[in-house]
Amino acid sequence: MSMNENAVALRFADRATAYQALSDLRHLHSATVEVRGAVLIERLEDGTVRVPEGLETAAGRHTAVGGLVGSLVGILGGPLGVLTGWGIGAVIGSGYDYKRAEEATGTVTLFTQHMPPGGTAILAEVRESDPQPLDLLAMRYDAVLERRPSDSVRAELKAMEEAADAIRKEETKERRDRKRTETEQKIKDGVAQLKQKIAG
Repeated sequence: MSMNENAVALRFADRATAYQALSDLRHLHSATVEVRGAVLIERLEDGTVRVPEGLETAAGRHTAVGGLVGSLVGILGGPLGVLTGWGIGAVIGSGYDYKRAEEATGTVTLFTQHMPPGGTAILAEVRESDPQPLDLLAMRYDAVLERRPSDSVRAELKAMEEAADAIRKEETKERRDRKRTETEQKIKDGVAQLKQKIAG
């Protein structure tokens, strides 16, 4: 049987249930499922993201800091989180490249759009040949389970980074142009004042 690599999100009605499910996820390894990394995330009332708990591998290595899960968490908690509605401010408020940035956030937004402030979820990367063990875990804890192919999520994360880079470059150019315009105006004003003094 072939193994599918998926990014999964499990959304929970309450925090305690999510912690228990993360604990059970640690023991889900079997011939049909390998959990490669997982984190519990909380969306605070102000909309920011907190990562209170991660899954450790058998070797004790914390997997939340790397790989696909780490990238997703970095997106949600960092500047790119603004693109998915998880941050404060408006990176794309100027409208520059809005369509490209909007398209680039589709998959990540699907994982998070139904998680309101105060909500709790588990983001995980799994290899599975049989979806049943994870489906049963979700049913046991009355969690909403979503799966996306890991490759498509990685491609989207790359597109998000490229869109954010393009936006940052445009903002830098706009700041530079604005500063140049302000400097030119100051010079013109200075010349005009000097001419008035000479004429007066």
